[in-house]
Amino acid sequence: EDTTIRIYDFETSQYERTLKGHTGSVTGIAFEANNGKLLASCSNDMSAKLWDCENYTCVKTLRGHDHSISSVIFMIPSCDYVLTCSRDQTIKYWEISTGYCNRTYTGQHTDWIKCISVSLDGEHLASGSSDHNIVIWKVSTGKCVQTLHGHEHVVESVCFGKKPIITVVNENLNNNNNNKDNNNNTEDTIAGDGQEFSYLVSGSRDRSVRLWDALKGECLGTYNVHDNWVRCVIFHPTCKYIISCSDDRSIKVIDIKESRCIKNINDAHSHFVTCVAIAPNILNNPQSLYRVIISGSVDKAINVWS
Repeated sequence: EDTTIRIYDFETSQYERTLKGHTGSVTGIAFEANNGKLLASCSNDMSAKLWDCENYTCVKTLRGHDHSISSVIFMIPSCDYVLTCSRDQTIKYWEISTGYCNRTYTGQHTDWIKCISVSLDGEHLASGSSDHNIVIWKVSTGKCVQTLHGHEHVVESVCFGKKPIITVVNENLNNNNNNKDNNNNTEDTIAGDGQEFSYLVSGSRDRSVRLWDALKGECLGTYNVHDNWVRCVIFHPTCKYIISCSDDRSIKVIDIKESRCIKNINDAHSHFVTCVAIAPNILNNPQSLYRVIISGSVDKAINVWS
């Protein structure tokens, strides 16, 4: 909320640099996946910025939204474009080389668009909104291909993943359900035939985490493991686990096949946990692949978990 972005050295935990340029709260950041040399940020000042992380300079400012920008992500797999979503109920598709908005996705949400995620094949885009719905868009055309209904409050986070070859999911996971042998309401799903990249997880202020087949429009599982708003959800890169964080100050790890919470970090922070990310292949050491989770909080701390 101080309008700045701070860069830290992961190995030493030392502060490196502050990036200044936004005039409102910074609401989202994303590194370019290929080499991490480009950083995108968005803000309540209605702009998104692209930063060169080798010399810490702003190389482009993207303007066009009519209200606060909620989230920014890089298009995959090429990383030649970025996408932003806004309280103005639109999503914009920006060309990095020119800074031009090439497409605007609009007309499906009736309230603030809070979050976006691109499928791993780059074909589809998911957006979550204060209207309680998730819309699945065809990236190339901007057409809506599916709307996911089920959440009863604001959708705070969405994340695409890749289906494992076989997944077993449960219709509902309650806070106190830790029974491995509970196989009620489970089903086997075999990925394939264009559905491989349709796995989607969402988190909401209704305190639930949901797993979807986004293209079929089916809810595969509901996980009621939090006691307050769910702020962020991500897949582990194997897509066998969901990692979530919440205003209940906890971080949870959910095993999709077993339909249960297998790791519960209570009091991960002293205040609301607002974001969580997973760091792959730290220091190019195969032994550390996917073993580091980073969390951020209203308590102003960034925690690193192994």
